[in-house]
Amino acid sequence: MTCSSFGKCGSCVLWQMPYDEQLEMKKEKLKEMFSEFNIPEIEVISGPDEHFRARAEFRVWHEDDKSYYAMRKRKEDGRGVIPIEECKIVDRAIYEVMNPLLREIEKNENLRFKLYEIDFLSNSKGELIVTLIYHKKVDESIAKDIKKLKEKFPQIDFIVRKKGRKFVFDKNYLIEELDIDGKVYKYKIIENTFSQPNREINKKMISWALKNSKELKGDLVELYCGNGNFTIPLSENFKKVIATEINKESIEAATFNAEMNKRDNITFLAMSAAEFSDLKKENSPLLSSYDLKNVLIDPPRAGLDSKSREFVNEFDNIIYISCNPETLKRDLETLANGRKIKAFAFFDQFPYTNHMECGVVLEREN
Repeated sequence: MTCSSFGKCGSCVLWQMPYDEQLEMKKEKLKEMFSEFNIPEIEVISGPDEHFRARAEFRVWHEDDKSYYAMRKRKEDGRGVIPIEECKIVDRAIYEVMNPLLREIEKNENLRFKLYEIDFLSNSKGELIVTLIYHKKVDESIAKDIKKLKEKFPQIDFIVRKKGRKFVFDKNYLIEELDIDGKVYKYKIIENTFSQPNREINKKMISWALKNSKELKGDLVELYCGNGNFTIPLSENFKKVIATEINKESIEAATFNAEMNKRDNITFLAMSAAEFSDLKKENSPLLSSYDLKNVLIDPPRAGLDSKSREFVNEFDNIIYISCNPETLKRDLETLANGRKIKAFAFFDQFPYTNHMECGVVLEREN
């Protein structure tokens, strides 16, 4: 990939390194980092090295009568942001609309004045949600200006945000379609809630989890399930699935997604991992019909807290999706004790960065 913003913005820190070298470097880092564990060969799972981000957030830089997208500076250049001409890592549907959209906003002082940030969300059909975030009072009068934008960009649903207020024009969600091993799954993705940013890698992550859960016996618990990204496809490998998520909007989307995909063997609960742990310890009647031997976890960067780690350690089989190798390593010091690491994958969600997403499958040894 080549990009005119390389060497200027602080996002793509590995911009001078060819992509295949990035993958090899990250793999070697992971091998060294997890050398104390008996891990199998690391499976490297990569995708396109450009136009891969389905979500993107940009500050807006105003100078005289011009406006620019802005990204944070490189660390060596100090703090703050710089204007950029393009961003090649975003989904092509986002890339193609970014500059035409900003040129239209420049023409309208009501839309341009104190516009602080523009966020993009795309789906596989090229449909978009664009959120305009302001540092000024915003009221219903902006609707006529958004209507003019909508006429220019019919594929976009617009949202306007100002602290304490939110205006939704049309709808605040997209329907995503993912082809996983020849079967299409549909997901409602809500603006301003978490969704996997790299569509192609996400499909491969789900496929990897499906492959590594196919022969597991018993039912599945999923913690941090989000909108059901893993839950729905994996439910086909289990008789029953129970999944938890603390974000209520995500749980509502997950329930909707299960219905849309005709999956009737999933129970979604709006609660934290710690709360679900208490439910199990109390022998809740809600769980009496489940044979809970397997757990899938996809926690935030902080990994598992001590209580959740203790709870996860009760299961025979663990599928751990991690966005932070450091907290994964800490958690494996507990979870790998008495378990065999059957699979270890590196998913390159964010090319040209040092970020490394991992997947680990652990099986209790007899």
